[in-house]
Amino acid sequence: MPVYKVFYTDTPLPADTKPDFTYVMPLDFVSRDEALAKAFKLIFSGAIVWKIEGPEGFYLDRADVEREYLIFRSR
Repeated sequence: MPVYKVFYTDTPLPADTKPDFTYVMPLDFVSRDEALAKAFKLIFSGAIVWKIEGPEGFYLDRADVEREYLIFRSR
């Protein structure tokens, strides 16, 4: 079963700071759509989604996730 992981923080970090992913708990989902839906809800509530990783090399960094969110919001 594929697993998509959403890595986020719910508190802002200082500018130009990346989180230590060994301390960030990922949320696991079985589909890309579920992972993106949760990421969008997190962003809407003020969290920072740092990345989404999935099977077969699927990867979205923070900028990619925010771009997808803006596309979603503009519909």
